[in-house]
Amino acid sequence: MPVTITYDLSGVAGNHRTWIRSMLERFGFRRLGGSVFRYEGQENAAGDVSEDWLNHVAPAITLLRSYVLRNNLLLARFTVDAHSVAFVDHSDPAALYGTPVQRGDDLTLIEPTNPQAGEASLRAFVDACAAASPEFR
Repeated sequence: MPVTITYDLSGVAGNHRTWIRSMLERFGFRRLGGSVFRYEGQENAAGDVSEDWLNHVAPAITLLRSYVLRNNLLLARFTVDAHSVAFVDHSDPAALYGTPVQRGDDLTLIEPTNPQAGEASLRAFVDACAAASPEFR
């Protein structure tokens, strides 16, 4: 099932809106109109389409949140509509299911309608999130 997000930014310049749109498109979201985007998933090796929450949906929402905070934007409304399950099972090498968590360089990104959200900066963001997490030894 697709994941749909909607948001309203109050008093925001067009550059911010364009950057957010470009970023969401790189993570595989398709713009339905205005600030409504749908992610329908990615096709796996078996030809099945499923949502990749760990590598596409969660990083996109995290980056949207971070971008709003970093640029002091007012996020007036935000919704996520999802009737799906995120599933990864690599316990049996003969029956792999789902995509494991990937580093920025390994992510499959999609070409957006405009290149404002640079591919390198999105990959770096994903890696920076991992680097900011506590490391226990």
